[in-house]
Amino acid sequence: MKTLVFVIDKPLHGNVRAQEFLDMAMMAAAFDQRVLIVFEGDGAYALMKNQHADVIGLKNMIPVLNALAIYDINDVLIERESMKSRAISEDQLLIPADILSRCDIKSRMNAAGHVFSF
Repeated sequence: MKTLVFVIDKPLHGNVRAQEFLDMAMMAAAFDQRVLIVFEGDGAYALMKNQHADVIGLKNMIPVLNALAIYDINDVLIERESMKSRAISEDQLLIPADILSRCDIKSRMNAAGHVFSF
């Protein structure tokens, strides 16, 4: 079975494409595809707790992120360098994620069958 990697490197809030992108990942998982989701760059902000996007009139993506495990998407990675440069600590993460170096993430992506980017 090939691995499908979904790379999120932009903030999720305020863009309908973010919802559609995560829907694609969940749909692939629902059809028994192995899905890996990578958060890097500004996409790392998506995994932070205590976001209140609805306060500024944006769609709240937290319920979608919480649903990833329901779709058996358990391979969630966040880039260590992105966390460090944005002062995000592990205890601030909303959902469990493996924190890997940029080099390790690139290795996983190179071994994947397909890579999609938001």
